[in-house]
Amino acid sequence: MIRYHNTNTGDVVEREHADTRLDMLPNWERLDADETPEAPTPDSVLQRPQTSPGVALTSTEGPRAAAEEEHREQQEDAGDPPDRSASKETWVEYAQKRAVSDEERAEIPSLTKAVLIAKYGENPVT
Repeated sequence: MIRYHNTNTGDVVEREHADTRLDMLPNWERLDADETPEAPTPDSVLQRPQTSPGVALTSTEGPRAAAEEEHREQQEDAGDPPDRSASKETWVEYAQKRAVSDEERAEIPSLTKAVLIAKYGENPVT
């Protein structure tokens, strides 16, 4: 019997004859008759941290984390949205505080009050 060991999963299989396919695959190795296989060494995909689908891993360090923290603080500084009955100018001022880019700030004055309320008032993105 010829024994093969998968270095990724730790599986060991026995074949009566040499298996050409397993001999060619880089993650399979032949074992001697008395050899005990080593523990599996996962490839880089298996070494990545695992999360639930749709959950992004976020780092608390680095430029992206700093930008996210700055954005969060900016959103908190903007305060609560004005009443729906407030003037358009009040809504424009509030939206300017919540805007995240210069392009967005330039667009705000041209938006209608209803659009400003829908975009920045009802359920603002934080």
